[in-house]
Amino acid sequence: MPTNKNASIRYQALDRCLSNWARRFYIEDLVESCNEALYQYNGDNKKECGVKKRQVQEDLKFLESEEGYRMDIDAIKDGHRVYYRYHYRGNSIKDQPINQEELDLIHDALLLMKRFKGVPHFDWMDDVERRLYTTSQLGENSKSVITFQSNLYLKGMDTYFRSLFDAIVNKRVIEIVYHPFGRDPRTTTIHPYHLKQYNDRWFLIGKQTDYDKQLANIAIDRIEGLKETSKSYEPLDDDFYFEEYFGDVVGVSVNDTLVENVILYVNDSVIGYIITKPLHESQCFMPKKMEDGRWKITLKVKDNYELKSLLRSFGEQVEVMAPESLRQEMKESADRMSKMYAEDK
Repeated sequence: MPTNKNASIRYQALDRCLSNWARRFYIEDLVESCNEALYQYNGDNKKECGVKKRQVQEDLKFLESEEGYRMDIDAIKDGHRVYYRYHYRGNSIKDQPINQEELDLIHDALLLMKRFKGVPHFDWMDDVERRLYTTSQLGENSKSVITFQSNLYLKGMDTYFRSLFDAIVNKRVIEIVYHPFGRDPRTTTIHPYHLKQYNDRWFLIGKQTDYDKQLANIAIDRIEGLKETSKSYEPLDDDFYFEEYFGDVVGVSVNDTLVENVILYVNDSVIGYIITKPLHESQCFMPKKMEDGRWKITLKVKDNYELKSLLRSFGEQVEVMAPESLRQEMKESADRMSKMYAEDK
């Protein structure tokens, strides 16, 4: 089937011509129809982006082929010229059943869509999946071969996710009741910009009117109330990109500290895991063991809560060597844990 958008546009243009028995379409007419369709879609100069006679002839062969649409096309002589049309009146590629290649592509797409399972704003995908599986061959041998991790019971998703999504798309200022762990609930006004998932939790990224520094990250599972306001929305600058905003951190907590060169010494037992699943996109690996038998890993990141949590998850298998401030924090955390387990219960 068509592997790019321009090819699809040409096939549809040819289909309109070939199914129209009221007019004779010679090869020059088919070329003109294809170029007109491409121009309407791309807006480019017809002479610069247009196709030639040879390309249209190849497209006709594709429409007839087993790999294509398997259409019966007649080449009818008209004096010294030839015009083209479908062998059967009313034929169209739109009436062709989905072939196996298309079914495979749909199946792959459905597998990827499963990443949104449990996200309220995308619950329509479940209905699409059911319809496709029950009305096509996809229902045959349809056992799941891939699973994505998700927390279907994450608090606040059913109640607030759709409203947050709509507020971002429609550029609406919202007022939320936010209840941080270990603190009293508070009401704050937010200009919402982005939704980000990290470590199986969803976060709202936005600007708080009472906080002028970094953008705030609000865990959706800690929201206890939400309503839209009539306040004027403040959009982000056109040159602001969240890929860059989160580029120097692990997780979602962005602060105004400097990016530091984090040096880690890693034991054999976890080096393979860290190499195949990097801790951060800046990760560099020294391919030769050090004298003590460990491996050296470096990261260029900002120090934040998620970085320390990630490093603690490796226990004694990863030692922080630099910067000294991070090493000291990790040491104090390890001391507290050691003391906790040393006490008799």
